[in-house]
Amino acid sequence: MMVKLAGFTVFSLVILMIIPVYADVDIIEISPETFEIDQSFTISGTISDSENILLTSVIRGPNGEKPPNKNTFSSNGIYKFIPINAGNVFVSKGEYTISVFTDKQDFATASVIKMYYEKGTATLLPDYILELTNIGNQGVNETKELTFTASVTDSTITVIEYSLSNQPSGATINEDTGVFTWTPTDIQSGSHIFDIVVTSGPLEDRETITVIVLDKPEPIAEPEPLKEPEPKQTTEEQTTEEQTTEELGLASFVDETKDPQSYVDRYENEASYKKWFDDNYSEYSSIYQAVGLEAPLEIPASFVDETKDPQSYVDRYENEASYKKWFDDNYSEYSSIYQAVGLEAPEVVEPEVKVKKFGICGTGTKLIEGVCTVIEKPNVKPWWQFW
Repeated sequence: MMVKLAGFTVFSLVILMIIPVYADVDIIEISPETFEIDQSFTISGTISDSENILLTSVIRGPNGEKPPNKNTFSSNGIYKFIPINAGNVFVSKGEYTISVFTDKQDFATASVIKMYYEKGTATLLPDYILELTNIGNQGVNETKELTFTASVTDSTITVIEYSLSNQPSGATINEDTGVFTWTPTDIQSGSHIFDIVVTSGPLEDRETITVIVLDKPEPIAEPEPLKEPEPKQTTEEQTTEEQTTEELGLASFVDETKDPQSYVDRYENEASYKKWFDDNYSEYSSIYQAVGLEAPLEIPASFVDETKDPQSYVDRYENEASYKKWFDDNYSEYSSIYQAVGLEAPEVVEPEVKVKKFGICGTGTKLIEGVCTVIEKPNVKPWWQFW
C-alpha cells in the first residue's frame, strides 16, 4: 500500500510476526552508494535476531524528517526495504541521515548512515571524520619562501584533496601531498587571510590562517669605490711605512662632517662592511688610520701567549735586563709591562721621608719632634738640708 502524506511518500508493509525480547539492527547499507535523483535506492542490512520482526527507517534532511518507512526482514537475519525513489527523499542540498531500528530497539541506538545531496546526485558519506591538523598563523619576510605541509588528523584516510581559498597571488598547495609554498614579492608586505581546504568525496574541512609578510630590510648603502691616489715622488731615505703614512691621509670615502668613530663601529659590527673595506682599502694598516683616528692599544699585546700566566712576563721584565730592554724598545706605546699583558699595575707606595726638624727654644725647653718641650729639672735639696 502506498500513501501520500504532506507531500512525502511513505512506504508501509505490515505482516504477522513474532517479536523476540531483544533484536537490534547490526548493519545498514544503501545500494547503490551514489545515484541520481531520477533513480531508486535500497536500504538493507542485518539484525541480531533471526525471527521476523518489524523495522522502521527514518530519513532526516536539511528541511526536516521524512515520514517513517516500515518493513519486515526475512527469517535468516537479513532485511531489505522495498526500493525508494530518490526524488521523493532528496530535495535540498545538504546532509541526510538514514536510521534503521526495530520495535524493541531505542531510536538512540539505531544504525545510521549519512548521504550528501547536491546538484541532482546523492552520495554515501564515509563513516570517518575529516579534520585538518591545526596549522596556525605564519610569518615570513618579503622575497623569502614560506613552506609547510597540511595534513589530516586521521592518517588512514587516503582519498583526500587539498586546495586553497582566497589565497594571495603566487601561493600554491600540492593537491595530493598538502605541501604549501609561497614566496611573497617585495610589494606583498602585510596580513594575508585565506583558507586551507581538504576534501574527501563530499566531506570537507577548512582552516582560516593569517600569514604576516614583513618588509624586506633596505640594503646598506656602501661608500663609493676607492679612487686611486696620484703617486708622489719620494726620496730614497723615506721608508715604505713613512711614505704610506704621508701620502694616504683620510680615505676617500670619509665624510669629514661625520664622527669618524661611526666608521669604526660599522667595521666592527657589520661583516659585509668589514669585507668591503678590507678588499678595497688594503693600503691602510687599519680602519683607524683610514678615518684619521689613533688605533687603540692591543691588550694583551701581540707577543703575549694567552695560555701562559701573564705574571710570568712581569717576572722576566723585572729580573732579566735584556728582556726589559727588548720590551722598552719595541712596546713603548704601553705605559708598563702590566698594561701590555693585561694586568693591573700594583699601587706604588712612596717611602716616608723623615725630615730632621730644627729650631731655637727658650731657657728650660728643648726641641723634641719639632716642639719646644719644657725640661723638668730634678728637685735637689741644698747640702745643708741633708741632715
